[in-house]
Amino acid sequence: MQQLYAKVIDEEQHQGVTIVDSNNNVVGDVFATTISGCDEKNTYGFQHVNGTEILLGLQIRRFKDLNVAKYTVEYTGKRFTFKERKLHNFMNFRADGTVLETPYVFKDDKEVTLTMHRGDDLIGSMNDHKIFVDNISDIEAGMLILMYFMYKLYKREDYHVARILHRNW
Repeated sequence: MQQLYAKVIDEEQHQGVTIVDSNNNVVGDVFATTISGCDEKNTYGFQHVNGTEILLGLQIRRFKDLNVAKYTVEYTGKRFTFKERKLHNFMNFRADGTVLETPYVFKDDKEVTLTMHRGDDLIGSMNDHKIFVDNISDIEAGMLILMYFMYKLYKREDYHVARILHRNW
């Protein structure tokens, strides 16, 4: 299991969140972006140091699905959808989806931590202090980090995300 850290960068030339490993090597950067059909205030990207880029956004809600959020993942020009489960989303965060024919589940545990599962296997977790990953790809690392932003939105703690990325509301 590898541990990663989120560093908030607040410098004149760079503002945002940088993900580093335990040796302080940069893994990638989080940035604000847009995806058509998604809420502009709640769309983020992650660029891995090798250039791999993944985007994740909260889809604009329609009246019929006000209580169930859907998320768009964009990777190499392809779009994938994650969706909250009806009724489960009133008590706990849970988003299910498939990317490149692999099923993933993101859910919160009782310790205010977001967990990521590939099929039935736990492959990562993230909270305000730590990111743990176990044998994951660049896209999976990006999805975990970005879905944590959606988890904060679900918990109504998205103000902190906006403040970190210096967005004007």
